[in-house]
Amino acid sequence: MWARVATKERANELVKELKNPASFWRTYGVPTLAANDPHYTPFVDGCCRWNGPVWLLWDYAVMEGLRNYGYEQPAHELGAKMVLAVTTQLRKNHRFWESYSPDYPVLESPSNYIWDSIIAKVLMDMYGTN
Repeated sequence: MWARVATKERANELVKELKNPASFWRTYGVPTLAANDPHYTPFVDGCCRWNGPVWLLWDYAVMEGLRNYGYEQPAHELGAKMVLAVTTQLRKNHRFWESYSPDYPVLESPSNYIWDSIIAKVLMDMYGTN
């Protein structure tokens, strides 16, 4: 959807699955693996985990894909989830993180990653200051 290659029908089906809390619509964003997959883990216990953690850059691409197809409300909701992930950690430990748990505020991943500055773009997109 970010690349605008999905048909409207396919995009609609993707959004249905995306908004399913049993698979992708989690507390702190969209995980890299569906929560109902047997290999899913919500715990961020090291570098470079792709079996569940939320990566803000990829969630931003999902957010943009939603907006590309006119799904403004889910895009805004996803942006709010991303902001919650970041603000939870900033309040807790004053750091940006490489990735975030989709379900819990506990992290053990590398901190202070510059690519999380994408959250500034998320805020601009959500509140119309771009």
